[in-house]
Amino acid sequence: MENQFVLWVIAGATLLGVAIYVYLDRQAKTLTTRTVDLPDGLRFEAWDFSVEMQRTAQQLQIHSKTGQLTRMPLEGGGEAEVKPGPVDITLPAVGLHIDVASLALKKVEDGQPLSTGYCTITLRGPDGKKPAHKAPDGHVTTLTMARVPDTVAAAFQLFAGRVRVWAENMEARQERERKQRLREEEDAAQAAAQEALLAKARAGKPAEAQLTDAEKAAIVDAQIAQWRQAAGFTGNASEFGVDPDGRVSWFIDLANDGRVTLHSDKRTIHSTLHGASISSMGGEIDIGVRDDYWSEDEPHLRLFRLFKDLPSDKRRAWKERLELVRNSLGADPKKR
Repeated sequence: MENQFVLWVIAGATLLGVAIYVYLDRQAKTLTTRTVDLPDGLRFEAWDFSVEMQRTAQQLQIHSKTGQLTRMPLEGGGEAEVKPGPVDITLPAVGLHIDVASLALKKVEDGQPLSTGYCTITLRGPDGKKPAHKAPDGHVTTLTMARVPDTVAAAFQLFAGRVRVWAENMEARQERERKQRLREEEDAAQAAAQEALLAKARAGKPAEAQLTDAEKAAIVDAQIAQWRQAAGFTGNASEFGVDPDGRVSWFIDLANDGRVTLHSDKRTIHSTLHGASISSMGGEIDIGVRDDYWSEDEPHLRLFRLFKDLPSDKRRAWKERLELVRNSLGADPKKR
């Protein structure tokens, strides 16, 4: 009986040792993380979840053994769809939001919250590849992973920082491309309108026929009248150049309060000289002004080259006038 008791003790100790080893091994694995650089991105790996940043696809591939997935309609008042883990989802980089929040006890004796040793990780993004505020007919998908150990969350926070920088740069690039596309569309529409005026003047004439001076003057007047109507003002000083077909090749209409209409290279803008750049370029002057897409973050100026074939003394006088008006505007927000 004594030998049998010893055997039972040994067996129990062995089982306890195995259980402790399995527990410690699992704990070690649970707390183990790694960040892997990939040819096309970056991947964070933990025991319960992984997040892969895919540059070419411009998205995040997320796998979670646990967690809760919620899909909420952006509009229409529909009910949220809730799904427990495991979860496999893809979120676009544009419009992505990542949050790591520490879980704490609400009250302790000294009045300060006490960490529980766990965090909640939240990843949220819109369906498709548009930011949520630009996709009103879609859904917002949110993955919430609760009780993530602090050490894992801290490692993920470093990974998330790299993802945020990448996503923000992508959003900024897409916004620049969007603005450039809108500028090009506006320029094309303006050029088409100018050509329509020329075509109207040539209606019924042979293609090789030359326009008379009176016909050219009428075309010029029509173009300038159209720009002034769109601008809502007539300048106190103006100048223009005309090509052989009667097309206005460059135009400036400057008001004393700094408002200005500029046209060159088949592009037209109605703006102000606030913050404008003015520089001589050989026999011309480059004027850079702010358009509707200008911002402190993207201080891009639209450049217009004017005064070709104008005598040097008149160009000099115009440059001085432009600089004087621009400098008089100062930083008064009412004149921006």
